Amino acid sequence: MAGGSLTFSTRFRQRDVAMVYRLTTLTVALGLGLGSSLAQATVSVLQPVREAAAQQPLELTLLYSDDDEQPLTVDVPKALNVTLTNGDLPPQPLSLQREPNVPDTLTLRPGQYRKIRYAAPWPDVARGVVKVDPVGFDSSPMLITLNRGKTQGQVVAAENAETQAKTPQQLASAEAAANTSAIPTTTSDRMLSGRLSTFEPMYFADGQNGDNLAKFQFSFKYRVLLPDDPRSRAFLDNLYFAYTQTSIWDLTAESAPFRDTSYEPQLFYYLENTGWKSSLFSRMGVAAGIGHESNGKAGADSRGINIAFVRPTWDFGDINSNHLTISPKIYYYITKSGNEDIQDYRGYVDLLVKYGSPDSWQLAATLRKGTKAGYGSVDAQFTYPLAKLINSAWGGYLWVGYFNGYGEDILDYNRRQHWIARIGYSIAR
Repeated sequence: MAGGSLTFSTRFRQRDVAMVYRLTTLTVALGLGLGSSLAQATVSVLQPVREAAAQQPLELTLLYSDDDEQPLTVDVPKALNVTLTNGDLPPQPLSLQREPNVPDTLTLRPGQYRKIRYAAPWPDVARGVVKVDPVGFDSSPMLITLNRGKTQGQVVAAENAETQAKTPQQLASAEAAANTSAIPTTTSDRMLSGRLSTFEPMYFADGQNGDNLAKFQFSFKYRVLLPDDPRSRAFLDNLYFAYTQTSIWDLTAESAPFRDTSYEPQLFYYLENTGWKSSLFSRMGVAAGIGHESNGKAGADSRGINIAFVRPTWDFGDINSNHLTISPKIYYYITKSGNEDIQDYRGYVDLLVKYGSPDSWQLAATLRKGTKAGYGSVDAQFTYPLAKLINSAWGGYLWVGYFNGYGEDILDYNRRQHWIARIGYSIAR
């Protein structure tokens, strides 16, 4: 457009609420005539909810509206280019084509709006959680869970028809209502890709009570198979492999050796939300499988166990705010090597109790009670987001830990640690 200027200002807010469309506003300033006055056009991008059906095309809708007091002419692109990414494949370009019978330019009267739809079939390689990143303008990427279930296409088509019939005002009202009344299902794990996510807390901390014993832990889990239907409860669709490594680092001793390291691979079935409803709790999850723990040493210092376990988890209260989590891990020792009496000190249950908010402080404690009187342990961890403590540029958490009892590491399962406090940094909690 001769003599014109074009400015994009994009604001995206991610929503995890089913049946609601997200609204993104781009303000387009177009110079009209030779004067200095500018007419303001609003272009809104209507995007689907986080779950989409593979049988339906990926569709983005641009909503052009004239918010000025004079008519406005706007150029309409023939295609919208996006990039699709998930955890298994490199970025895949995709071009969404404009719907037919739409002119290259629109003339809008004051207060008038016009919807323009762009669509393209989902590529066969797209699976699981897909990141959709628009190309050519400043916007936040969109995360969409792609459902390849056979019947999901009919459900999504009905939802899309209902949503597309709404006016911009109705869409905004529906979004506001959902944000205040709905309780979305959110994951407690930080997703690193469609398959890989955090598992146990990951941190590095230092402290002492006599000896200076630093401690660090990292932990991941990997989803073996990405299901066609994200709601699937099938065994193979929810099978995970996890690995956790925990080390005690003796900074007091000469040459600062590692006092002990525990290696813990696990294979298990896991549902974050079983879908079971009750007035007593807001969500119930479950995990069940087999696990191994050993310290990789030989001779008298060798330790190792193999267990079968089940772990139900209950959340009480609003899971997006302060809430209580109770998660007992109940296990049976399949084999024991070098620690045949470990149940005397560790028992058969790890009781995890947590209270806090996803975006604020959290206190978590794991309690163990051995089969013999007076044996057991308390392992407590307090975390607080560094973004709130320092500034928004920081990630991770301030980590403060306290341990008292037997078996902080598997080498010393039968040795009493009276207490030790540590402070450090946590990547995931």
